[in-house]
Amino acid sequence: MINITEFHTNIAGKVRNTKLPKSKALWPLFETISNSIHAIEERGNIKTGQIQIFIIRNGNVNALKSIKNADNYPINSFHVHDNGIGFTDKNLESFLTAESDYKIEKGAKGIGRFVSLKAFKQVKYTSCYKNEASFNKRNLLFKPIDNGIQDYFEEPSTENKSWTTVELQDYKEEFQKFCPKTLEDIAEKIVEHFLVFFLQDKCPYITLFDQNGNELLVQNYYGNTFTASIKERDFIVRENDFKLYLLKVYNTRKTHQIHYCANSREVKFELLNSFMPDLGRKIDDEDGNSFVYHSYITSKFLDDAVDNERIDFNIPEDDIEFEDESEDLTLKTIRKKALEKIEELLIDYLNLVRDEKFVAYQNHIFELSPQYKTIIKYHPDSIRKLPPNLSGNRLDIELFKAQNDLEAEIKLLGDEVLNSNGDFRNSEHYQVKYTEYIEKFNDIGKANLAKYIVHRKSVIELLDKFLGMEDDKFQTEETIHNIFFPIRTESDEINYDKQNLWLIDERLAYHNYLSSDKSFKNISLIESTDLQRPDLLIFNDSFAFVNDDAPHQSFTIVEFKRPERDGYSTESSKKNPVDQVLQYIRTIRNNQAIDRRGKRIDFITDNIPFYAYIILDLNDSIKQVLDDKDFKKTPDLMGYFQFHEKYNTYIEVISYQKLLKDAKMKNRILFDKLGLPTN
Repeated sequence: MINITEFHTNIAGKVRNTKLPKSKALWPLFETISNSIHAIEERGNIKTGQIQIFIIRNGNVNALKSIKNADNYPINSFHVHDNGIGFTDKNLESFLTAESDYKIEKGAKGIGRFVSLKAFKQVKYTSCYKNEASFNKRNLLFKPIDNGIQDYFEEPSTENKSWTTVELQDYKEEFQKFCPKTLEDIAEKIVEHFLVFFLQDKCPYITLFDQNGNELLVQNYYGNTFTASIKERDFIVRENDFKLYLLKVYNTRKTHQIHYCANSREVKFELLNSFMPDLGRKIDDEDGNSFVYHSYITSKFLDDAVDNERIDFNIPEDDIEFEDESEDLTLKTIRKKALEKIEELLIDYLNLVRDEKFVAYQNHIFELSPQYKTIIKYHPDSIRKLPPNLSGNRLDIELFKAQNDLEAEIKLLGDEVLNSNGDFRNSEHYQVKYTEYIEKFNDIGKANLAKYIVHRKSVIELLDKFLGMEDDKFQTEETIHNIFFPIRTESDEINYDKQNLWLIDERLAYHNYLSSDKSFKNISLIESTDLQRPDLLIFNDSFAFVNDDAPHQSFTIVEFKRPERDGYSTESSKKNPVDQVLQYIRTIRNNQAIDRRGKRIDFITDNIPFYAYIILDLNDSIKQVLDDKDFKKTPDLMGYFQFHEKYNTYIEVISYQKLLKDAKMKNRILFDKLGLPTN
């Protein structure tokens, strides 16, 4: 008979200091199963060993018996029963010793019971064990208070066999919500955690029981889900031996994973796709069944490096700057070697995926994104490393990143060539580098030009789309306006590539100053208190430009109208875009205007010309206004023009259809050169 003495530790403090992430809510169950496996091994009956796990859920016991979908209810407790050696004197001694080394050769850390109290409010132990010639029964309740032991008693047993039942009681709410509910999900987690035991046929039979009578033999789940086609590879990292198992996993919602194990149990995992994107999410076999690859890594090094709670390793991750010069073996180094072995095992499949992917992405570049042809020429491996099955914007984003990497590389090469010293410039190596740089520099220039041409085509297609109806409505003035230039901004705020003034006139892109949808009071070019601006209800928008021949040689006004707007009239300037534009010009001419050097602009003496573009959809009402004001039709009959002598102003009225047609025609030669469709 053993005297029950207090733990030589503060139980509540020990539990408080024990680490257990919420995501590892099943770890107490795993620790309990591990102890059951050890007890069965110690008894020597691994082939006939049985571990039965009874799942106790929240809710009425009798009601749960008749509910088919009981797995919708959260789990409250696990009762784990095994036919191992039982709670012998040695086991109890070890239990009463915090961080016992009783089973250290099996990788036990002696703190599994504290991990259990981290997630459950209490743990009840009941066990029958053989004591010399007879059997005894022990009961105790383990709680994080006082000495930890509650309600202990021991008595003779009439049974003639050993067993242990561990009841993990009352899940703490913060862990309960992270616990899987269905028998299949729990079985999957058990298999993942103890996979090496299953692979080596060293796992006792484990059966899950639900309260509604459903049960699941985990070995059957393993046989149906984890294929027998298992591949193995040994590898060495800095004189440490490692073993890698690779197997197919069917009937799972997960993707490819790489698991790191200690003492034949999983400790942590990573997504294999993050390092081998060509695996995709899932793979179909010849029968059309989907599976994923799971890789398991074991090693004496990992056994020794696992932390006390068995939730991580005491080894550096990936953050050592000079890893090759470090004495510490990092997870990054282990992973790198493991991935090399996985690559070897899957090389045929991966090469097939990569070849198909390269052809598909190459076709995309040739047909839709010619600006990325330089990647094919200089960095084809960048394309082979992209994730498979990308399309549209997702593919263009990845190609854009690869192009930026290539351009950065060429800039470094240019710095080496252009800033080299005289001795190097006279060497043969310099000539090789110089030739390489010039070729790549020219190709990148062509690629950037191609990118700009593709951008133009996209803008034209967008404008074409927005000029049509969507959900039985036409686009607003603001939407159309933003295609040409961002609204309520000034030229100093906007990069060149954010404006598309070339749609109207190529020359408009080269201005000194531009304001978009701002009152004259807020335009730095004009010293005016006038609040005049386009009618906000109809989103009238005005721009002011100047060219580079002089500080302010000319002004240009652009006025947009909503597509398909009607009801124009000479009776009101708000319904008459011509009078509206002329009013803008009067405001500019009648107020003090200055250039960027602060010099006053003399409109009369300097004979400053104005240009005005009015862009709208032609209809009978606007045609009547233009006829009344003696406008002339353009030769293609898709617009009107007039010269206003008093204000020295050329006014052109352009229909959206003409604007779109002219933009396509002006850029067609560029699209043809790139092989882009021009429809």
